[in-house]
Amino acid sequence: MEHNYGNVIKVERMRKNMKQSVLARGICSISYLSKIENNQTSPSETVLELIFERLELDIPLYYDFSEKVHQVKFEIREILKEAILSRKEENYLKRIEEYKTNPVVLQSKELYITLMITLARFGMTPKGNSNYLIEVGWIEDQLDFDNRLRYDIIHCLYMFQYQTADRETIINLLEQIGQRLKNTNMPDWEVADMHYIIGALYHRFTDYLQAIENVRASLGYFQDNFCLERIIESHMIIGLSFKRRKRYTTALEHYEKAAKVAETARLNNYFGMLYNNIGDIHFLIGDQEKAQQYFLDGFNLKEDKKSKLLSVMSLLEVNVAQQNIEGIMKWLETGYELKGNEDNLIEFRYHFDIYLNKYKFEDHNAFIESLKRAVGYFEAYDEYYTHKYALWLSRELRNAGKYKLATEYYEKTVAIMSRWE
Repeated sequence: MEHNYGNVIKVERMRKNMKQSVLARGICSISYLSKIENNQTSPSETVLELIFERLELDIPLYYDFSEKVHQVKFEIREILKEAILSRKEENYLKRIEEYKTNPVVLQSKELYITLMITLARFGMTPKGNSNYLIEVGWIEDQLDFDNRLRYDIIHCLYMFQYQTADRETIINLLEQIGQRLKNTNMPDWEVADMHYIIGALYHRFTDYLQAIENVRASLGYFQDNFCLERIIESHMIIGLSFKRRKRYTTALEHYEKAAKVAETARLNNYFGMLYNNIGDIHFLIGDQEKAQQYFLDGFNLKEDKKSKLLSVMSLLEVNVAQQNIEGIMKWLETGYELKGNEDNLIEFRYHFDIYLNKYKFEDHNAFIESLKRAVGYFEAYDEYYTHKYALWLSRELRNAGKYKLATEYYEKTVAIMSRWE
């Protein structure tokens, strides 16, 4: 068993925001501590005991837990598998976090890295702690091929979720992961999950062919192993991607497959999203009445605030198409009330301000400025809305005789469409 003392010392010291000089004082030199942390030397038990005492760590040095490493690793990986495939990560998070003080984990380098990567994966779930990924970054030089793959895919999620990198940086890393995934020894369930994540990110970056290809690669495993939630979500992403490519009939087929699984398994929490997406198809083919009914049904079924706000967006659009000013005002009021002052819902302010200035205040200059703000905001991470609002803005500017500025915004839409194609 390869011991883990260097990694656990480094991570715990950095968690405590403690400098090497503070930890080493009276125990060893700073250079010697650096070698310990980088696993370049094996310190004496006396030095380790003093370091652990200063870090307030309780790690037994006189027991050999090597025979337990395989069992504990199996337990950790199985908990992650159950959480990921069932889509009930919150129920499993506490069980995983209990391993942070497990003496076998703290003593074994292999187990410690397994736990850190697992915690980082949980960290990207709605109630997870993203700091776990940062902590893995402190010891990323210790990662083997498969764990490096795991780290990189989680890092892609982190960069997208927290907007710490531009589109091209994340896309380039996704391409590298896709190539390296062909040579991994990871289990089939994890390869399927990675393809799903890659596909979902490609969808958000509007590379719909790559999205379809990767999510289809994961769908086979989910279907063979009756992972019902994952089957539904895969059909939804594939359907969304086909919708963006204007393959409306194919998109509707995937939504209906998802709905059939949800109905059979009584997974009613998915119907809000499904109705909204089915409504989109009817909206796009011109059946506004049916679209509005699906949007309303979806809104009424949803509980999550952000998801309900997406339904409000759809209801605004269908009322605009019907030139129903009263309906526009009603859903704007609902949208602003739902959004409130929550920072994580700020994007909806950019959406709603456009409709507010155009249809309530009828202030053309304010309307133009709100379109500009929306393009500036969404340009950093959402091509779909960047394209939508830049195209709308270019038309408005052209109608106002501002041809040069209109051309600049139109060129943005052309650049985005070329990437979509």
